[in-house]
Amino acid sequence: MDVQILFGVDEIKKVYEKSLEAKALNVICLAQQYGRIIGDYFDKSYAPRLFGSQTITREILTNSQANRDDAGQKDGKKNQVRFIRTAKKSESDLMIFDHQAIMVSYNQKAPFALIISDQELVTNLENQFEALWGSLQ
Repeated sequence: MDVQILFGVDEIKKVYEKSLEAKALNVICLAQQYGRIIGDYFDKSYAPRLFGSQTITREILTNSQANRDDAGQKDGKKNQVRFIRTAKKSESDLMIFDHQAIMVSYNQKAPFALIISDQELVTNLENQFEALWGSLQ
């Protein structure tokens, strides 16, 4: 199947774990309240392993002081960050790696992850990421 929907916190954590195997990971993280759904998993477990690994990351994050402070701790080469101003809040993430795209919704009532392996959609999202990356500082 080219699209899969996984419901719940444990499934969201599984897709994040899968991304730890990637050689390169592109991320658009608009979520700011993810801790309400996954607790301290991202900050205490996932992020230290990701940024301590050999995975090359490019992250597009909301333009907040907390994100800027966090980005200042990254090397800027292996782990690059750019910032986006958003007109509307969106508790969601997009990860693109290994010929797939994963969208995560931190919906308070029903959090889920959407795994897209359809190459037409993945290529579309890769192109959008590249265009956005190129337009940001």
